[in-house]
Amino acid sequence: MTTEWKEKEQIRELLEKSPTGMTITEISATLGMHRNTTAKYLDMLVATGEIDRKRMGPAKAYFPARRMPAGALPLTTPPTRLCLTSRLEVTGATQEAMSLFHIPEGAEFTPNIDIPSPLFRDESFLTKCRDAVAGMPGEYRTTITRNRQQTDLEIHLIPIVFASGAAGCAATFTDITESATAEEQNTWKERYTALSEDLTEWIVHISPSMTIDFANAAFCRHAGRTAERIAGIRFLPAFRADERRHLDSLIGTLLPGGSPVTAEIRAIRRDGSPGWETWTIRALGGIGGPITGYHATGHDITALKHCEEQILQYHQNLEENIQKRTAEMQQANQALMAVLAEKEDLERELLFTRQAFDQASDSILLFSRDGSICQTNRTAEELLGYRREELADCTVFDVNPSLTREAWDRMWSEPEPGRKERTISVHRRRDGTIFDVDLSRTFVKADNEMYFCSIAREIERDPK
Repeated sequence: MTTEWKEKEQIRELLEKSPTGMTITEISATLGMHRNTTAKYLDMLVATGEIDRKRMGPAKAYFPARRMPAGALPLTTPPTRLCLTSRLEVTGATQEAMSLFHIPEGAEFTPNIDIPSPLFRDESFLTKCRDAVAGMPGEYRTTITRNRQQTDLEIHLIPIVFASGAAGCAATFTDITESATAEEQNTWKERYTALSEDLTEWIVHISPSMTIDFANAAFCRHAGRTAERIAGIRFLPAFRADERRHLDSLIGTLLPGGSPVTAEIRAIRRDGSPGWETWTIRALGGIGGPITGYHATGHDITALKHCEEQILQYHQNLEENIQKRTAEMQQANQALMAVLAEKEDLERELLFTRQAFDQASDSILLFSRDGSICQTNRTAEELLGYRREELADCTVFDVNPSLTREAWDRMWSEPEPGRKERTISVHRRRDGTIFDVDLSRTFVKADNEMYFCSIAREIERDPK
């Protein structure tokens, strides 16, 4: 073993213990080597890619190597590969990489070569490339359009050292479209499953052969089975024969991307009672492509149907009650119209009676038991010289000054309706004039009340 090899090995071991890096002065002082000898061995190790170098201010720091010789790339990396210099210029590409990025055949990799891909204009990708040139490996995922289809790529950025000793990086590309699609599908399936577990609606995934692939917890509770026991059973046989045919005909009209169908289905509940369910079914798959399955959602609407039946019954009862009440109102209106007609007749008769009462040639006064005047005609007003409202404040004693209270009470002691009595008496006018009258007296009964009727005619005196 030569002295040179031993000293380079000592430098490698020292840097492995100092991942943050050491300067030439620190390395030479630690190992007891001459500074120039240390610098010579460091340059040799950098050239072979065994250590990395980075300028830190006026000094240079050296780190354990994380680089791969460019010549070893074909033995350890995927075939789709690009090599970039420290200035991120493409210096080499495999045939697979040229095909992936549409690089023309026989292209010379000069510093000005332009790779027609948005990836090499993505600043985040270029930053990872710079980190790889500086010795930090990295990974990057992206999606590119290839042959009018999207391709998912996984990119590994590997620090390398060229034969000249210059640092660079290699970018290897792996097509992960299938695994990425499967991973995305699994991710969405997990999210969908977690979401559907909290729903109260029944959710069922059905295969094109109409067998159940998935059912949420709500449907499992409804069916009284576990998810494992439900998976694989046929969907339609769970319904009655007539409803099964109806639902099957609706499903036959479904197309991927089209509108779903909704049906209300009569069913037998687990306790044996009849019930109702509503199902909405949608076809799955690409538009214009084959059906890859069906997505069905449903829930129990038995209570809703019962409410609808009760409302219908209430409506029918209400209609019957309305018709009955309408007939009663019609009868009441007919009776009311008859009463109104009779009232009109009575009013006309009363009006006629009042007119005859007012136009009678004799004074007519009606007195109540206390002697107050209840009714009077126009002749009495003219004869006594009072207005009608003034007579309302007069009594029988104001009209007939010859009548005493004892005589009045005696007449009321045994009133006999209809018995007439004629006599000669006197009346007093408003101005105090007293004149003789021919009186006709009788009692009148109305509304269980007794009234004293006085009909008077003035006795003309002989001028002689």
